[in-house]
Amino acid sequence: MSDHPNIDSVNRMTKALLDQDHDTLATIFSDDLEFHLRGPHPMSGDHRGVGGLLTVVGSFVEMTGGQINLDQLFCIAQDGWAAEWEHATLGRPQDDQTVESHNAFVYHFTDGRIDQMWMFVGMPPDQAEAFFG
Repeated sequence: MSDHPNIDSVNRMTKALLDQDHDTLATIFSDDLEFHLRGPHPMSGDHRGVGGLLTVVGSFVEMTGGQINLDQLFCIAQDGWAAEWEHATLGRPQDDQTVESHNAFVYHFTDGRIDQMWMFVGMPPDQAEAFFG
């Protein structure tokens, strides 16, 4: 799924986030990134900069002990935009719990770099509360 440079950037970004590859992330995101997290998650809201995004992603990694399985269902792009749909399975090793989520992302690009990113956590609120609570 990569016929457009924005799709390549999204795919590189996902790998770099999971690998905590800050050098690659610095080439993908603009200096003034705005990350907007929506849906049932304790950190829902707006976060500035790569640091804000990494804080949220770090909360997922910490909570799951790194047990995050992502399956990109599709990613499309046109002009300065990209959109992605993924199926995520998150585990919590400390209590042998897993939860599934269908997450939606929208990315806006300026000069080839992501400057706006929206993520919607797609799981029922009661499941999110039990898992993230």
